[in-house]
Amino acid sequence: MTTTAKGEEARSEILNAAWKLFITKGYASTSLRDIAKAAGNRAVGGIYNHFAGKEALFAELLEMAAPVDEMRAMFAAARGENAPEVIRNYLRAWLPISQRYYEYLKLVQIDLGEFGGVNIQRIFPELATPLHDYIAYIQTLPGLKPMPTIVLMRLLDTIAAGYVVTARYSPEDARAAYSPEEWIDMMVDALLDGITEAPAESATDA
Repeated sequence: MTTTAKGEEARSEILNAAWKLFITKGYASTSLRDIAKAAGNRAVGGIYNHFAGKEALFAELLEMAAPVDEMRAMFAAARGENAPEVIRNYLRAWLPISQRYYEYLKLVQIDLGEFGGVNIQRIFPELATPLHDYIAYIQTLPGLKPMPTIVLMRLLDTIAAGYVVTARYSPEDARAAYSPEEWIDMMVDALLDGITEAPAESATDA
């Protein structure tokens, strides 16, 4: 193995170890010594060969792990003839990457708590632009009421993120009552058709 290859392997092991520790222990409770040990019992000084420190390591991890490629692939695949069909396909396509997104959300929460969101603010356009463009595409299709793009964007993102979180923490027997596809279909039906019944017609209205 060449020196360059060894360096890349070491860097990858450090990033992978940091990812797992930040997710499970949090940022403040994870030391460079912890990361070095989890990355194959390396010397702490070896981390400084690749990163300026723990904050720089975290910032690079947050940027590297941003699910931009997955999002673009999902948006390209989730198409259809009308807006309801596309929204359903979008939420169904979300399932394969939902677990990674959940873990990435934990990194974002760390950034907000530890650094005031400075790192996610830097890379946010790279995440938000593909989603904004996709929502704008949905709005060109039939079957959707007019609304600001940002409103639909936040609504769908809230449903997607909420699905990920509740899939982790809601009671297992409740989740197991339906397949993931059935859950998505019911949530989409509620979104598109509403959750309230039309008021009963009174005798005076008849």
